[in-house]
Amino acid sequence: MATMKALRFHGNQDVRLDNIPIPPLRPGWVKIKNGWAGVCGSDLHEYLVGPKNAPTKPHILTGETLPTVMGHEFSGRVVELGEGVTEAYGGAKMEVGKKCAIFPVLGDRTCVWCQRGAQGVCPNWGFLGYSGYGGGFAEYICVDARDVHIVPESMRLDVAALVEPIAVGWHAVKLGEPKPEDSVLVLGAGPIGIAVILSLRAHGIENIAVSELSPLRAEQARGAGARHVFNPKNDDVPERCREVSPDGWGPQCVFECAGVQPSLDAALASVRGQGVIVNVGIFEKDVTMNPNVLNRRSLEWVGSNIYTRQEFQEVVDAIANGRLKGPERMITARISLEEGVEKGFKALIHEREKHVKILIGVDDDP
Repeated sequence: MATMKALRFHGNQDVRLDNIPIPPLRPGWVKIKNGWAGVCGSDLHEYLVGPKNAPTKPHILTGETLPTVMGHEFSGRVVELGEGVTEAYGGAKMEVGKKCAIFPVLGDRTCVWCQRGAQGVCPNWGFLGYSGYGGGFAEYICVDARDVHIVPESMRLDVAALVEPIAVGWHAVKLGEPKPEDSVLVLGAGPIGIAVILSLRAHGIENIAVSELSPLRAEQARGAGARHVFNPKNDDVPERCREVSPDGWGPQCVFECAGVQPSLDAALASVRGQGVIVNVGIFEKDVTMNPNVLNRRSLEWVGSNIYTRQEFQEVVDAIANGRLKGPERMITARISLEEGVEKGFKALIHEREKHVKILIGVDDDP
């Protein structure tokens, strides 16, 4: 039986490079030779405090349990078509050799949320890279053809691997609905914060303020299109936001992308009355908030969960047509599968402030 290399999650702080069988191709599915895959903050969270997303008993959709292949932000090329496959997502022609980005969210496809394309809200949801069926940290994966989004041949595979994290920011921007003339604040310039900034610029928003402690990530924010970058250690972020808003009232929309108590506090203190706070960050610890603040100032709190299928495709199109500019700026390191644990997971633990997105390369064919 043919085998492949794969980074698999076995348990808490236990990710190993294993040799496993290449998955079989089933009807309606396609085989992908993976290209590049990003190490996500949720991968790091799983590594440090998991298993959380990875199944310790057979997953309701995949039937698989630990160990499972990791990596849900990934790209590749189609190498084999399953029986009956002629189309990818949206009716795009499916052919061997086509470049693609993979929609990784699994759902039961029958609930009301799956029918709307919002698998992330499905009560039976899962993820490629956690729940089974494989992931991007392997040489090959077989996936349902409906989850394959064809990208232009001109798009580099490392850039195509950024579609997934950028789609998280794209979804958040659509929920916040800022107008081109609005002032906005992004709290945290990690991968999702940068994705939000890129998406804001693609939607015509220019007056973007960012709060970020790390000098490298602050510079990344400027490169992505932030007009003002504040260091919360030295700057009074709410006051500075009011100073740079044209009417002095602060941002109409705030994107919380850090997932910590000080960031939540800054969001509430910075946003103007009748403004919107979009919660994009994942909080690892319980936080406190007085809901009377929301009531008194008529604030809107919006939870932003993943993205829809259509939004995933919108990001592919926005990168392809140049509306979303410079996504490759997010990449701060490219490593091999063999280096995945030491230079991927452990680098993000010990040198997190030095990185935005680390990509693991399986096939460096551009």
